[in-house]
Amino acid sequence: MSRRKSSAIPGAMLAALLAMLALGTAVSAQAPDAIADPYAAAASHAGVALELVVAIAGAESGYHPWALDVDGHQVYCRSREEAEQMLATLSDDANVDIGLMQINLRFWGHRLGVTKFDLLEPRTNLAFGAQILRQGLVRHGTIWRRISNYHSGSKAERERYNQQVYSIYQQYLRGEIR
Repeated sequence: MSRRKSSAIPGAMLAALLAMLALGTAVSAQAPDAIADPYAAAASHAGVALELVVAIAGAESGYHPWALDVDGHQVYCRSREEAEQMLATLSDDANVDIGLMQINLRFWGHRLGVTKFDLLEPRTNLAFGAQILRQGLVRHGTIWRRISNYHSGSKAERERYNQQVYSIYQQYLRGEIR
């Protein structure tokens, strides 16, 4: 019997990720506002794995708090002020992804009740991003389909995204990302 090569994520990666995604596991017994690390606070509040929040932020923005993606064009602003100036030129329903978790203003702004400037606050961005992630994780489908719900796109784009998230997750576990 011949085996076909697949670009899909190997079963070992899936098993590791399933173990990582014990939904509802609290990061800390403390209230999210009392947790100093904004990633840990967001993960705790949303009930998702800290490692996954860190990996998604890395895949989405490279941990750049003022990253913007305006109509498919990535911009890494040097300061919050620069990001605010750029956002000020855009309408409140612009197709722009904002901050660490690259939250899309057009889709999520009204739903979350936040402004484009609110999303530049890293702690706020992480908190809402973790909530959005949680919504994707509770849907049906393979674990990788649920993770790529955060990013969406074509099947090939989802697979590329999942590979990127998993690679960053592994780097975090090895202590290469702090």
